[in-house]
Amino acid sequence: MAGEGRKIVKFFKDVRAEMKKVTWPSRETMITYTEIVLIVVALFTVFIFLIDSVFSYLLKLIIKV
Repeated sequence: MAGEGRKIVKFFKDVRAEMKKVTWPSRETMITYTEIVLIVVALFTVFIFLIDSVFSYLLKLIIKV
């Protein structure tokens, strides 16, 4: 049991050491990336809505015939 506890402590020490090596993006970069993601998600949402509307309309035409 004590061996497992040591492994967990070592794991978190290793995680902490690796996190210090990470080069984190600046605040401005993160804001820019977030804006890009939100714009792309909005565009895909509109695209999928339009495709869904077209297919729905076509299906209604087929079913009525």
